[in-house]
Amino acid sequence: MRVLLALAALVLPAPEPAPTPLPAAEARRALTETAAAIAGTVLDADGKAKGDYLWKTGRWSEYEAAWHTGQAVNALVAAHHAIGEPRFLTAARRGGDWWIAREIRTGPLAGLIDAPHGDRLGALINFTTIGDGTPGLFALTRATGDRRYAETATRSIRWLAQRTAVPGEPGLYYNIVDPATGRVLTDRSPHHPDVARPIVTQAARPNIEGSPFLDACRFSGDRALCDRHHALAARTAERADARGLWMEFEPNDAGRGVVHPRFNLWNAEALLDAHADRPNPGLVAVALRTARTYAGFMRPDGSVDYEQRLGAPAGQASPTGSATALAGLVFLKLRALGHREFDASIHRAARWLYLHRYPSDHPDPNLRGLVVEWRRKREPDGDVLVQRDLGTIFAARFFAEYLRTFP
Repeated sequence: MRVLLALAALVLPAPEPAPTPLPAAEARRALTETAAAIAGTVLDADGKAKGDYLWKTGRWSEYEAAWHTGQAVNALVAAHHAIGEPRFLTAARRGGDWWIAREIRTGPLAGLIDAPHGDRLGALINFTTIGDGTPGLFALTRATGDRRYAETATRSIRWLAQRTAVPGEPGLYYNIVDPATGRVLTDRSPHHPDVARPIVTQAARPNIEGSPFLDACRFSGDRALCDRHHALAARTAERADARGLWMEFEPNDAGRGVVHPRFNLWNAEALLDAHADRPNPGLVAVALRTARTYAGFMRPDGSVDYEQRLGAPAGQASPTGSATALAGLVFLKLRALGHREFDASIHRAARWLYLHRYPSDHPDPNLRGLVVEWRRKREPDGDVLVQRDLGTIFAARFFAEYLRTFP
């Protein structure tokens, strides 16, 4: 028996030591530096998010600017609350001013902001570019008392609520609006360009990310918007599979078994938002399933790769800081509800994000202070390596919440 145990010790890896909390001083430093990078690098002089940084050319490429800017504003407000630096709130207002200046005043899109998706979708507007871009606007109004940010966001959310709901289906909203005509696309989808007549789940999704209806309800007092969020949360929870994933909707890909590194976490976060507004243990149970799946995706060092496939090894070429950070945020929300099973994963996330920031003296000033978030994109002249802004944005939100939990 002793011989067998000795052989097992040679073959089996040693157990991973339980991670210890990241010291508060280091978490505070990471938050300060990531928020400074958002304010000084991620946002341009006008307050717009620059998008993706292309290593090959040393240039930034705009991508879904309204969503990235709204997310950056949310992170900056969180950083301001956590460490009280006015410069972060000033930068958040710059981003908020750019965002609300996009509002369309006339025609069929009046009340909606002009939020082109970019990339292969061009000028088309994706529901979640706006819906999941609004949390920062509401946070900015709460932080400053300036109602313009939340008022503009609420008008866009009302437009989407009134025009994109799928008739007879309280849990689905059409994805795409054509700004050239004001038409909501119900019979085709640029996300499925090879499908002539998409089924409803290819043209519509829950689109609950960011909890826009709930935020607009709390700001405006319109309880019908709260009811809409809760109906959507209930139906979204019903659509989750046993792993807490929503594989029937893009950007997941059930046919190839590809799991998007953030999409399911956004749904889980919105379910927890609904529970915080009206307690519903069933919603928490679904979010727990999602969190356990993503804890399994997370490597022992805290990293999560962009390429996640069911029943197959994860990729290793695209470390995705935003997935590590967003998973950590969901774990922290569940911890606040008494679920301590994710503590090791939370601390792994904190350490990975702390260690995987470009140094402040990096030779390329575009990268200083950013958190690693790599994507390889196929271009006609070959693959292009991209450093995305999202790792930095979500890391700042994570560190702000981490400091609240582990001061």
